[in-house]
Amino acid sequence: MIGLTVLGSGSQGNALVLHNNEESVLIDAGFSFRELRRRLKQADIEEEALRAVVVSHEHTDHVKGLDVLKRHWDLPIYCSRLTGETLRQRGSDLGELNIFTPGAGFNVGSFHVNAFTIPHDAIDPVGFAVQSKGMKVGIATDLGHASQLVSYHLSNSDILVLESNHDMELLQASKRPWSVKQRIMSRHGHLSNNASMSLLQETLHERTQHVLFAHASQDCNRYDLIEKSMTGFLEDLGRSDVGLKVARQEAGLDTVWAESDA
Repeated sequence: MIGLTVLGSGSQGNALVLHNNEESVLIDAGFSFRELRRRLKQADIEEEALRAVVVSHEHTDHVKGLDVLKRHWDLPIYCSRLTGETLRQRGSDLGELNIFTPGAGFNVGSFHVNAFTIPHDAIDPVGFAVQSKGMKVGIATDLGHASQLVSYHLSNSDILVLESNHDMELLQASKRPWSVKQRIMSRHGHLSNNASMSLLQETLHERTQHVLFAHASQDCNRYDLIEKSMTGFLEDLGRSDVGLKVARQEAGLDTVWAESDA
C-alpha cells in the first residue's frame, strides 16, 4: 500500500506527502513552516513520521518553508547539486545536503526515489518516480512539455500526479503581460489542460488507481473545468474506475491510497 496527500498546489505554494504503513516523505516545502505544520495536522499526518524532504527545484513556491523547517525538525534534505548550490547562493542555511543525480535512484527509508529531468525554467528541475513495497507514484508538476523521458518515468504508476496549469483560452484572455503568457506557453513553462490530457493518455496504465492534477493557475484555469474535462476524458478512455482529484491552493486534499492486487 502507498498513499499520497497533497497539502496544497499552485503558484503560491506546493507540498505533498508520500506514505506507506511505516513512514512518510515530504516532497517540496513551498509553504511557510507554520502553514506546513497546520496542513499536516489538518491531514492527520504525524510530524514524527516524516523521514526527509525531497526538493524538485529551487522556485520559491516549492522551497519557501525549507530553511525554518530544517531548523525546527532537522530532517535530511535531498536535492540535486545545482539546486543545492542555488539555494545556498540565496543564503539558505540548510546544513549538509543529500545530493542526488537526476537519472540515478536513491533510497529514503523504505522509499526508492528516481529523480528525472523535466523541461522547466529552473536550474535543474526534476520530477519523481517513487516506489515502495511494489507500488509506484509518478510526479511531474512543473514542465513545459512532456518529453519521452517524462513519459517513460511516469509509466506503470499506481498513482499519477500531473500538472494541469492553464486553459489556453483563459490564459489568452487574462490580463497577464504577453511576455508572461509566452513563458507559460513555452516548452519550459507549464502544461495546459490539453497537454496534460495527452500526457495522461501516454502514461495511464491498467494498474493506475488514482490521478491527481496539480499546479492549477488561479486566474488562468478553473478547478471545476479541470475536473469536468478530465473526468470526461477518462470516461472516453474507458477508465471510469480511476479516482480523480484536482489539487487546490487554499487547502489540501484527502489522502489517496493505492493497494496491490497481490
